[in-house]
Amino acid sequence: MIPQNITLPRNQSVMIIEDQTVVREMLMQVIEEKLNYAVVATASTGKEGVELALQHQPDILILDIKLPDISGVEVLYRLKNAYPEIKILVFSGKIEGKIARCLVRDGVRGFVSKNENMSRLKTALEIIAQGETCFSNEFNDALITALKNPEVTVDQMAMMLTDREREVAVMIAKSFSSKEVAVALNISVKTAQNHRTNLMRKLNVHDSAGVIRFVIRQGLYDPCEGL
Repeated sequence: MIPQNITLPRNQSVMIIEDQTVVREMLMQVIEEKLNYAVVATASTGKEGVELALQHQPDILILDIKLPDISGVEVLYRLKNAYPEIKILVFSGKIEGKIARCLVRDGVRGFVSKNENMSRLKTALEIIAQGETCFSNEFNDALITALKNPEVTVDQMAMMLTDREREVAVMIAKSFSSKEVAVALNISVKTAQNHRTNLMRKLNVHDSAGVIRFVIRQGLYDPCEGL
């Protein structure tokens, strides 16, 4: 429910992560001219967005889900772990139940569909600035559906992984150790271990066998190849 007689908190800083330039510019105009909030940074990719958010530490982050490198879900996860005070509002297109569940799990403060009018976004920002939450009916419906039917398809799981995490998943299926993954990809052992941890979290598996099943079902690796 939207609170009545909202009083805007002043001096709120906002950051935007959105890959479409026209949408980014439109959001900046609305935020700065209509709400008098300061847009401290913008980014067009998830990785750049995480770096800038940690650098500028905005009060509120407006985040798109579909980004050209890592997903908005991954951005949310990384930021809430490194900077838990940040309030994140997702501004995106159609939401799937699996994504809605991940967003709630990782601490999103609100969701507004790009199909809604701009006044809805302004209202959501005002509510979130006060420390409340604000979710669209579309988001709530998707979340309820997901909670009633917790099964996750292989395609949905695959969508959650970055390209590098898919690489690591295949290497795990080939019995690579973290050290061997690090050497093959020219990364540190710690980074290789982080990739392993993150992809297993996203796939909701707890051992290498679960990763192997996923990789085989996705057709990323055939253990009989070469026999």
